[in-house]
Amino acid sequence: MRYLSGLAVTLALTGCMQHETSQDLDRFIVQTYASAKVTATQLPPEPSYLAMSFEPTVDSDPFVLPIAEQEDTLAKGDCWQPNDLPNNRDSLEGYELASLDFKGVIGLPGSYWALVEAPDNTLHRVGLGRMIGNHRGRVDSISQHTLSLTEHLPDGLGCWQVRNVRLALNNNK
Repeated sequence: MRYLSGLAVTLALTGCMQHETSQDLDRFIVQTYASAKVTATQLPPEPSYLAMSFEPTVDSDPFVLPIAEQEDTLAKGDCWQPNDLPNNRDSLEGYELASLDFKGVIGLPGSYWALVEAPDNTLHRVGLGRMIGNHRGRVDSISQHTLSLTEHLPDGLGCWQVRNVRLALNNNK
């Protein structure tokens, strides 16, 4: 029975197919290929490439910061230069003036010593004429509540400017 049903389905499918249908399909394919036009555009010519070998001009390590070159001074002849400042650097000259704290005074009126705390929490006794801060601030006067300094600031053009600064007594810390 199974055999007969498989044979019946095969005969039915074969009988539905006509010989003319395959000829129509073949004709359609031939006409389509004949009417097809080439629409591709031609590629531009390939650019010429000239290979060059790399030759480094400076033997430098890319992971090392370059050394700053010393520029010629642009000092004008008519501007002030700090020639009278001492060359030896004080331990308090390595700190920003804003990071130093004026903690108090010791001594008698007229001969005060200022107590200045550095960022590393060391307390320094500072007298008149001592240099503090990285702009070479010279201590001009010491009172019970203020410490007066004269700072010497470079202007970037080879000249120097003088600035008067006062540190107030800091009781909050």
